[in-house]
Amino acid sequence: MPSLTPREVRKAARAAVTVFDEHGMSCCLFGSLACQIHGMSTRDPKDADLVVLNNRGHDTEGLKQILVDEDERFYLVASRNPDATYQVLYFKLGPRRSCKVDILTTGNSTSLDIPRVPDTRIQYIHPYNDLPVMPLLALLLLKLQGWIDHRHSQKANEQAKVRQDVADVQEMLKIAVEEEVHINDHESQWMHRWFVERMMNKVDEYTNQFLGSLSDWESLGL
Repeated sequence: MPSLTPREVRKAARAAVTVFDEHGMSCCLFGSLACQIHGMSTRDPKDADLVVLNNRGHDTEGLKQILVDEDERFYLVASRNPDATYQVLYFKLGPRRSCKVDILTTGNSTSLDIPRVPDTRIQYIHPYNDLPVMPLLALLLLKLQGWIDHRHSQKANEQAKVRQDVADVQEMLKIAVEEEVHINDHESQWMHRWFVERMMNKVDEYTNQFLGSLSDWESLGL
């Protein structure tokens, strides 16, 4: 099956956003689709990643079930991991063509440490004004965290992602510098202290490996 197009991935994301909005739950895109909307051009997204910001007491499996119940194009598939306690969510695009949709929640109790983005800080970027996107600096820092996690993983499939992670971080860092974002800007003040402190340590690890990036991180206040 040919790779999904960015338009198809956006369609899946848009459908999820619509359902969550109807249930009074705000959400935003992160991951490779959000990076592409912010201007990353090194690769196309393979799936849609959404973080639900006010989940109204639902865990991720409950949020997936809401999508399945409200839109017949969503469906669940058992994980290939026999030890998994979760199901994998897909959005049906057409005959034998589907897009995986990952749903996550916020907080420092989760493995990804995703910060809770205030509704007023969610970004809408032309020409995709109907898709809520995580702010650029937070998105870059989560990409950096992905590199750290994969780099230290014992799993071969995660180690294999490190090279692509580096390319993603490098391009997103360049975009952030060009956009002149800064950790102390008013637009970035929403980020929780626990998140910023953890990310500062991760920036140190990255610059130890890629010394040439130090001045770029410093220009962001990191």
